[in-house]
Amino acid sequence: MQAYNRSMEAIGPVLVLLSVPLMFRWVPPNRFFGLRIPSTLRNRSVWYDANALSARHLFRLGLFLVLLEFVLPRSIRIEALRVIASIGFASIIFFDWRTANRWERERRAGATASDRSRELPSP
Repeated sequence: MQAYNRSMEAIGPVLVLLSVPLMFRWVPPNRFFGLRIPSTLRNRSVWYDANALSARHLFRLGLFLVLLEFVLPRSIRIEALRVIASIGFASIIFFDWRTANRWERERRAGATASDRSRELPSP
């Protein structure tokens, strides 16, 4: 049980460290690391923007979890970290997935509109 407690306490620093490369847009589209959803895998600009957004959210969640490790009493720390991390992680995935889908729709519509604007008017 002790090893599990240590891994739960390490979740905050791990989130902070893993979010940095995504925040700085260092990670190209791939199937292993990042917000890997259909809209990010179809559109390169959505990949970088959505992953930067989700990384900022994960960074904040990680910092909040680290802060809680120092503030919460030992008797409730592990359970509280587990619940807060789970809710935070699920919320980040849900809202950032929706945002990435919206960005893809907007960019697809914008590309279509700009393609039409380049067409010559018919006589």
